Amino acid sequence: MNIKLVECIAEIILSLSEEERQLLETKITAATPSFKVPQSIHKNISDLENRLKTFEAQYNMSSSSFYQQFKAGKLGDTMDFFEILNSDS
Repeated sequence: MNIKLVECIAEIILSLSEEERQLLETKITAATPSFKVPQSIHKNISDLENRLKTFEAQYNMSSSSFYQQFKAGKLGDTMDFFEILNSDS
């Protein structure tokens, strides 16, 4: 696995606006119409989206804004931040 590539892609996705994320999802879906995502993956994605929404509301900022500020060292070392960044769910 190319971890560096995955990290770069994740950084790009996190920096997208909601509108850009929806467009990306539409493009991916259109490019892979025969690909079926297992229900368990849909549930994991949904769970992660709900957790992100909770953190966004709690800290009153978008995920992309959080990620940019966190990488710049502007947010400190609150354990909540590491929990969401290192989540296995």
